[in-house]
Amino acid sequence: MPRLSARQYAQRIGVSGSYVSRLVRDGKLPTDADGRIDAEEADRILAATREPARIAKRTVPSCTPSPARSVAASSLRPAPTPPRTGSDLAGRTAPGGSDLPTLLLRARTKTEVEKGKLLELKAKVEAGKFVDGNEVKVAAFNKARIVRDALLNIASRLAPLVAAEPDERACFDLIDREVRQALEELVGPT
Repeated sequence: MPRLSARQYAQRIGVSGSYVSRLVRDGKLPTDADGRIDAEEADRILAATREPARIAKRTVPSCTPSPARSVAASSLRPAPTPPRTGSDLAGRTAPGGSDLPTLLLRARTKTEVEKGKLLELKAKVEAGKFVDGNEVKVAAFNKARIVRDALLNIASRLAPLVAAEPDERACFDLIDREVRQALEELVGPT
């Protein structure tokens, strides 16, 4: 296939010349020493990089010669090719054997669902329905430490009182009251 200038190639595929020039400048479309583009190679490159699920929005202008133009001049211009659409990609399959546009659509849907879940979770955190797990662990640890210390101190506080008390029921009441008080510390003020 003949080599075309960026403007000619842009007309051939139905895009602006600046878009093709930008692709060349960015190194996405190779050119020869004269700055000409191999149309077949450029078509392959654009087909490989184009998002398969997106349907082409542009239409190629018709190249029917006007009566004022000579037939020789119109024969120099390459015949336009229609832009690729999603239906052109229907035959393409992913490595697993499934339809590529369908696979991409499913992946995009999954991504959007996950983004929605994340936004919902953030909204619940901001509303105060959820709290940070580390904060809960620290608060539970501090509360448990207070109760542990109170339970460990019962023996040292009650030993002299229990030793001096001759009544078994009074000893039980002393110990029961201290244990209940320590456990009420765990519950907190009501």
